[in-house]
Amino acid sequence: MSLCLICTHTAEPPRTACARCEHRIRGWLAEIPRQLVLLTASLELGTRPAQGFGGAGRAHSPLPVRADVLNLLGPAAPGPVRDTAGDQSDRQPVHAVLHAWADQLADDLGHMLPPINPSAPYADYLARHLGHAVRARWIALMHAELDDLIRRIRAVTTTEPRRDTLQAPCPACQAFALGRVDWETYIDCAACGQLLTREEYDAHRALVMPPLARIGILIAAHDHLAQEAS
Repeated sequence: MSLCLICTHTAEPPRTACARCEHRIRGWLAEIPRQLVLLTASLELGTRPAQGFGGAGRAHSPLPVRADVLNLLGPAAPGPVRDTAGDQSDRQPVHAVLHAWADQLADDLGHMLPPINPSAPYADYLARHLGHAVRARWIALMHAELDDLIRRIRAVTTTEPRRDTLQAPCPACQAFALGRVDWETYIDCAACGQLLTREEYDAHRALVMPPLARIGILIAAHDHLAQEAS
């Protein structure tokens, strides 16, 4: 066993990031293209999407466009710019961050980057090859940059992914803490970190919920009889 370079939990060699951290990164890569639509709608002075994924607001700027949005939507550098040594100090636009890590990934894999997709600039490429990234020594740096990027984007669009709480208890720790966050691929337990596919959860729910429902009915009946007797 080895330790995840991001959260220091256990990771199966040759992985350098655990399954939960990979799951989180994959969710960010799915979210960013959707957030770019809201960022573009927020560019004009005094505007913000009337309804994002959960928020609304108004901003003021001395520029004819919002500087914070312009910084995020700015173009990427024309050539490879990588920060695997952690020396970068400026806060980079969305395109620059994604391009830099896509270029690093392509370099590791030994192939050329595909043409950029303007609606999802390299987010889809990074997601397709994330299985390699979570075995690289630079994965913690990539995670940190994407974490900072998604926080800056959400601060502008005032959106936060929703977490839907699910009924069944966790099969690993039995806590009622299973849920699924928008755009993430797995159901996770907030208590112990267990990850389940939708199919695994449905099978687990079908197994445990009928007995739990019967127990709930018996408890309710007992309480009702106890109240009548008193």
